[in-house]
Amino acid sequence: MASTSVPGDSNPKIKNIANPRRLLILTPTSQSLTTIPPLLHALTGVPVTDPPQQETANTSPSQPSTLPSTTPTTTSFAGYTTHSPLRLSTKYYTAEVPLWVDEIPLSTETTETTSSQWCTEFLSAEAEIVRDAVGALVVCVRAPEPSSSDKDTGPIERQDVRAIRELMRDVAAVKSCIDEERGGVGDVPGVLILVGSRKSVPAASSKDEDALELGVGDDGLGEDAAPLSVGWWEDQMFDMGLFGWEVIEWDPTEQGEVTRNKFGEYEGMPRIKEVLETHDWTASGDTLEADELGSDDDFEDFMSGDNSHSRGFGEEVNELEREMFGLRMAIERGGDGHEDSEEDGNEEDKVESIEALMMRMQSIRDMSAELPEAQRKKFAAKAVQDIMRDL
Repeated sequence: MASTSVPGDSNPKIKNIANPRRLLILTPTSQSLTTIPPLLHALTGVPVTDPPQQETANTSPSQPSTLPSTTPTTTSFAGYTTHSPLRLSTKYYTAEVPLWVDEIPLSTETTETTSSQWCTEFLSAEAEIVRDAVGALVVCVRAPEPSSSDKDTGPIERQDVRAIRELMRDVAAVKSCIDEERGGVGDVPGVLILVGSRKSVPAASSKDEDALELGVGDDGLGEDAAPLSVGWWEDQMFDMGLFGWEVIEWDPTEQGEVTRNKFGEYEGMPRIKEVLETHDWTASGDTLEADELGSDDDFEDFMSGDNSHSRGFGEEVNELEREMFGLRMAIERGGDGHEDSEEDGNEEDKVESIEALMMRMQSIRDMSAELPEAQRKKFAAKAVQDIMRDL
């Protein structure tokens, strides 16, 4: 497996992906506090020390009080984009992959915002620029535990299992759309992480490793996979017509352990990182190699329009549009359905403000296209400063 050291290898043959696509991490809303912090820590080596907070509605009856009023908050990873990047370093490339985290309510949690609604938003024409920024998708869920009732009807009829199947159906629809927009099936890796103790066949002992490398031995071919194991979930994905997904069990308590499955493949976090390392994270417009761009200062000039091959200010505008689209979706889904009219008005004002900023950026792009190169660079720099100040 390739190493995951910090980018910066001095080998000139190793490509530095300066503007990689993003890793989109999705998790059920009710599970985010227990799945996301350990996952981000394991992926990046950086713990979540300051979880994001969102304001929530105070549904308690209003009563006279002399105490200063405070707005209650809750921890939420919906629209979380500020964690340290995933640093990848292989013999072919180095990259610092930005992370996007979002929460999706399961059908068992709510009757309002569901994975179906999330899917509709991501498949909209408005979200095309967001889809273009996604390099890979990871769905992280708590692994359902076996139950005594499974002996009668099987786990597929369980409510928690059906909810995960529905979630994967909708997320896979977004992945398929991105694949099609990039001209091929499987262009975007998809990983379903089952968080919890492993249920699959234990790894073979060292004396069996030679046989595993040859693909022989007691591999269980032809047998039904154990319910709720990796093989069982792979069968479910196949039956649903969801292809291009890898199912991986991960136990956060297994720190630093490296094991292999019966086919000789890595398991747990090493396998998750291996899948992500084998992907090309290059963004669609990044046609120039790292040596063509030169130093970091040269790259900044390239992005601002000081290079004859530059896309100029358009890339900066696109980046801001992607960030604000994610922010807007987080705002629209951030409530719990019990806000009063004043809070509803505040949320509507936030969405309208973001839409107004997006219209401003479109106007800026149109106006800058007609300016000479020198003026366009100054105009773009000032416009970005103004917009970021508003944000």
